[in-house]
Amino acid sequence: MNQIRMLRSIDDAVEASTLDFFVMNTGRPWSLVRNIVQHFKSSKLRYCLLEHACVLYDRETDRTIDCAALAKRYGFVALADRYENIRIIEKLIAWYRARGQAQLEAHYGVDLSPIEKFGNLSFVIPVEADGGEVLQRIESLARADLDPLQIDQLDFVRSDRYIDVLPGIHKLDGIHLLTKHLGVALNEAMAVGDYLNDLTVFECFDQVMCPANAHPDIQALARSKGSGGFVSRLSYGAALLQLLSD
Repeated sequence: MNQIRMLRSIDDAVEASTLDFFVMNTGRPWSLVRNIVQHFKSSKLRYCLLEHACVLYDRETDRTIDCAALAKRYGFVALADRYENIRIIEKLIAWYRARGQAQLEAHYGVDLSPIEKFGNLSFVIPVEADGGEVLQRIESLARADLDPLQIDQLDFVRSDRYIDVLPGIHKLDGIHLLTKHLGVALNEAMAVGDYLNDLTVFECFDQVMCPANAHPDIQALARSKGSGGFVSRLSYGAALLQLLSD
């Protein structure tokens, strides 16, 4: 099944299911996610948590929601403060474009253009480079040129392919904020994920599912949930489609 047919099949399954809400929670920016959700017609996919939950997009109103203001509304004071750290990310992105990118490219000899994001600084790890070393280098360069106290507020992390600098916001933060907004308890929801940045999310959910291609640690955590955890024999979207159709 090609990707578009798969997405449309998932959309049909979401609409036919007993779900009240179907939320996409990804590190990708809206410019990339738009190409996926355009194939979803179901109103159940109204909200998308983007850029590691730094951005909350409302498809119904076609706009982003002020997460700092939303967190303040629901009494999440510390979370609201961390959302304000996006201002530090903006300074970091400006520094990277003006200076940091050229320094890294001179060292690694490849294009390290940032992905177009609002709340994260992200770029692809060079193929021949050690991701951990790249992570240390970008943090050291940023500390040398910018206010170290502000850099302390940020999280420098990596996935299998990307370096991500985050404003102290993670996927689970967005889930807590959005479930409060929707009036949904975590024990009434299920988490679906496949990589290490989903570990903290899986730890907080009673019901979880991961595809066959998920990281071994994610699969192990899913199995540890007993009857609440499911590791599919299928990969990627096929696993989600199976879950929705059962």
